[in-house]
Order: sequence, then structure tokens, then C-alpha cells
Amino acid sequence: MKKEPNTVFTREQLDEYFASYVGMEGGNPDAPVWFCDSSPHPRAVSMVAPLVPHAQASAWDAAYRHKHRDHMERWQSHQKIARIMAAARAHFFNTPLGERDWKHYFDHHLYAPHGAEFKLSLFPLPARLINQTPWSTAFRGQPELVPRQRYLELCRDGQRFAFIDRIRRLWKPKVVVCLGERHAADFVQAFALGNVRGADHILQPADLPKTLRVLEHDGTTWIICPALAGAAGLTSDVLLDAMGQYIAGWLEPGDFPALCSGADAC
Repeated sequence: MKKEPNTVFTREQLDEYFASYVGMEGGNPDAPVWFCDSSPHPRAVSMVAPLVPHAQASAWDAAYRHKHRDHMERWQSHQKIARIMAAARAHFFNTPLGERDWKHYFDHHLYAPHGAEFKLSLFPLPARLINQTPWSTAFRGQPELVPRQRYLELCRDGQRFAFIDRIRRLWKPKVVVCLGERHAADFVQAFALGNVRGADHILQPADLPKTLRVLEHDGTTWIICPALAGAAGLTSDVLLDAMGQYIAGWLEPGDFPALCSGADAC
């Protein structure tokens, strides 16, 4: 983490900074499908004074893709989300899902400024830092961030979770896919779903069955599902395709922007 010498951020400064789009991959907040992780992709963290909240969502535009073109092939969780979206599109339009359709979607359309999905995170700082730097080392000298539990409580009880609920009510996505059932309590708190009853749906293609927790409220459906990694996660192509087919049930033709063809400039 880079920071100016002797810059110690107050709880109020951090709370205001976190109550923004900071730590979110972004995309199109007006999209019908949101994907919500607990924490953002591992990365270097730069917290340099003054902390300026991110008032606008970022996106994977052409400049972003060019800048990160040498690293994107290693971003497996984002590739799995691209597979889900490609499968949803193919299922909705009743077209065959080509073996490389997900790759085309990932390379050209995932998290696009006017695309079909938006990616956010409950917490703004990555849970795992690059080079496996310990949290206490990365944020040494920041008493509001160490220990890590203090930071988590700031997000839950401060403005971060309130901001997430506020932008959901503003944009009203049709589906929010919450990745990682072990974070279910945080998803429920962040989206103010404490009084909403849910139901289980069993996702069982050819693989072992996976349980999805489904909640509906105020025009949005939340699907709390296993993470996109680990032995118990949604990791196989069969499960990812089935997940895409499932969320397609909430979508309409206008929810899918036109895709560029191989001959088009994407």
C-alpha cells in the first residue's frame, strides 16, 4: 500500500471514502444483472491523501482492457462470470453456446459501460493483497483499519453498506447474484433484506447439486450462491452454464445489448 508519510486517516474520512463506488469493478449500474462479491479482486492498494470518494462507477472500457491486456487471462473469477452471462444469453435466445463464446464475451463485453452486468463488492479493500502482504503490515499506522475486524465493522455499521442499499434502490437491477454463501449475513445486511423471506433452489445439472438461496423484494431478486472457487463452489462449465440458464428466467430481450461479431470493431 502506498501512502503519504504521516497520513493517518480518521474514521470519518474512511467512512466517507468507502461510501462510494471504490473497490468495485463496475460496468453498467443500470444493467439488469449485478454480481456482488464480498471483496474485490486482489490488487495493490493505494490510499493517498486526500481520499476522494468514487462518485461514478468505473467500467471495463477499451482503455481499461488495453491497460490490463497482459493480466486478464489470469482473472479466473471474472472469466467464470463471463461464462454465466454467455450461457444466459444463449439460453434466452435459444442458440447453441459455442465453446469460445465466453472468451469473446470476456474479451469484449464483460463489465462494459453499456453492457448487461455490473460488478460490485460489499467491502472496498481486497481481502487478499498482492504478494500475500499481511493486512497488519499493509495498513500499519492506520488505527481505523487494524485489526481487520475494525475495518469490517466500519463498513457494516457505517456508510458503506448503506451506500450499497441506496444504489440498489436507485438502479433497481432485476437480479443480484451474491457470490459466496458464507457471506450470506453480510449480503442480507448490506441490501437490507433482514425481513425478507427466502426460498431454496437446487441447481443440479450433471454435477453435484448446489443450493441457491433466493430472495425477492422491491422488484429485485437476490440469488445467494456458492463462490466461484473451491471444491464446493460453482467452478465447472456445467454448473456455470446452468447458473446462466437460471438467471435468464428473469431477463427480457432488451436486457441483452447487441454483441459485436468477429468482423466488427468491438
